[in-house]
Amino acid sequence: MLKKSIVAMLLAAALAGGAQAQLKYVEGADYTTLTAPVTEAKAGQVINFFWYGCGHCYAMEPSLQKWLGDGKDASIDFIRIPAFTGNWEGGARLFYVVRELGMNAAEMDEKIFNAVHKGGKRGIIFDKGAAMKFLVENGAKQEDVEKAWKSLAVQQKLNQARDLFNASQLDGVPGFIVDGKYVIAADNNYPRLFDKLNTLATKNAAKTEEAKPTDATSTEEAKAAEVKTEEAKPVDATPTEEAKPAEVKTEEAKPAAEEKPAEIKPAA
Repeated sequence: MLKKSIVAMLLAAALAGGAQAQLKYVEGADYTTLTAPVTEAKAGQVINFFWYGCGHCYAMEPSLQKWLGDGKDASIDFIRIPAFTGNWEGGARLFYVVRELGMNAAEMDEKIFNAVHKGGKRGIIFDKGAAMKFLVENGAKQEDVEKAWKSLAVQQKLNQARDLFNASQLDGVPGFIVDGKYVIAADNNYPRLFDKLNTLATKNAAKTEEAKPTDATSTEEAKAAEVKTEEAKPVDATPTEEAKPAEVKTEEAKPAAEEKPAEIKPAA
């Protein structure tokens, strides 16, 4: 009897701990939930929306890459999607052309970011000619670039990117969607941001694991889990910009018209 009581107490403590973990980040304050998921709800999926011309995305990039290298939970499926809205199409197309050409994506993302924000080559995310020249300078063949630029595969990915960004209800970048439904805007507190991504992306898996008895549980101990619900049940226990000083101002999804160079040509 004493043994059963101890097991029941341990189960109650574990459930209470799980409830506290779930309250670590609160809906409405730390994230919002979409009424209609942008993709089929897939546990462990994290989508990052960004734009090469976004200063906040550029500032976050080193920390994001570090998290991807040694901080991201191993179960997370990370997907990067360029925000495609207004005159951001050039940057989005450049993103997919790089991948269509089979170039080193991570290396090219870094080069593009640096070229735009440090090298004075902002035109590569707006102008087709400037973008193609940049790709050739970085090892691609002119004919391959031209073929990839107008390929059906790239256009289909652009269409999907546009639809996903619109469905995300984000009004700027950088931004994240977890499990196809949890919307998280970036902030300056990168450790907290990435912990939030890890926590939300793995919380469904955590619930499943909590429900499983351990291998060491004997038949007698398993029966003890069938205690009354009252014994195991834990105790129940859109801020403004001023209220969230750590929050970063995301890049507006509709940049000012003067940001677009005069030599901009429409994408082919």
